Amino acid sequence: MQGQEKKTTVTVIGAGAGGFGLITHLGCAGYGLRLHDLDDTKLAAIRAHGGVEVENGPRSFAPVDMATTDLAQAVAGAQVIIFVTGGTTHATLARTIAPFLEDGQLILLIQGNTGGALIVRQALAQGGCRAHVDLAEMDTYPYATARPAPTRARLVTSKRWLQIAAFPGHCGTSVFTRLSPLFPEAVLAPNILVTGLTNMNAVLHVANCVANAGRIESGGDFRFYAEGVTPAVVNLYQGLDAERLAMAARFGVTIPSLPAWLERVYGVREPSLPATFQRLTFDALGP
Repeated sequence: MQGQEKKTTVTVIGAGAGGFGLITHLGCAGYGLRLHDLDDTKLAAIRAHGGVEVENGPRSFAPVDMATTDLAQAVAGAQVIIFVTGGTTHATLARTIAPFLEDGQLILLIQGNTGGALIVRQALAQGGCRAHVDLAEMDTYPYATARPAPTRARLVTSKRWLQIAAFPGHCGTSVFTRLSPLFPEAVLAPNILVTGLTNMNAVLHVANCVANAGRIESGGDFRFYAEGVTPAVVNLYQGLDAERLAMAARFGVTIPSLPAWLERVYGVREPSLPATFQRLTFDALGP
């Protein structure tokens, strides 16, 4: 079984920070990797080097078999196709990729944000997709990976808990069987309501950015969580979290509260949210 898993070909679409982290971790795990982006300047160094040098990893090198701007070439014959381009691009990407898809392929959104799988399924139909493909979404990005050089990665941390849901939900078990070897920390969520309502970026990033807009615009570095999570931001977090939990309850699904999510994902829980984010910044996420 292990040998069969190693032969899986994974196409990562998006060569930004998210795609770089994925090829690093999945390359260390031995999967056959292809990397696609519209901007060849993001691909050239990796293509020339044949992959990525890895610090702190189980392997010192994560090979990449293909780094190309040719979407059809990148997708042909791949078992798993990962969208890691950002939610605002999912519909356009799905319409573009639709004619190239083949029966039995699996598209995974990292991450699905809220409703990502709904948008992609609709866009695939709009793009004329005739292939029978599975579709899944993840509720969060799984890694923190530093990039000290264009072809060098440093593994910082992996999240301890994340969720994957299929759309439609009844495909969950078969989809998760295919994806769980790639993401051992993942658990199967019953449907995309659970993953969508556990989209913590919508709580953590938005509230912090809005409350610290002046500080961000003034320039200079600051620690987003350790310094940005002030008492006022905590009030925003708690209000948004209460609304999120209430919405989940109305839909009849169970999701973790913000403190519980932080504990599951990072293993960090202090008596207060500011203290939790202090530990998260200086301990759990590393240097």
